Amino acid sequence: MAPAANKIPRASVISLVRGIIDDAKQLLLAQYEFRKYQTLQQVIKAKTVALWMGIGIALAGAGGLLIILMVVHLLHAYSDLPLWESYGIVGIVLLVVGGVLLYGGKNLT
Repeated sequence: MAPAANKIPRASVISLVRGIIDDAKQLLLAQYEFRKYQTLQQVIKAKTVALWMGIGIALAGAGGLLIILMVVHLLHAYSDLPLWESYGIVGIVLLVVGGVLLYGGKNLT
């Protein structure tokens, strides 16, 4: 007979199932925390991108406005048109181009 000290205690089925359930619970909680962390990182990234895009759009808009004013004054300087007619011509051209782009975009959908 083998001495009692050499016996390895066997875990019961209930303790094994309890261990599996605890491990599954820890895994689910870790997955939840990981998803929460990923979502937070995506929100931070989206806020940063939105800020940079907003600044870029504002600066591009200001630059575009200055270019339009330059074209108006260039037309006035190199033609015999009064300044108000130069503004009218540039405005009509921009209106037509904008309308064509809107119509084309509407037809794409």
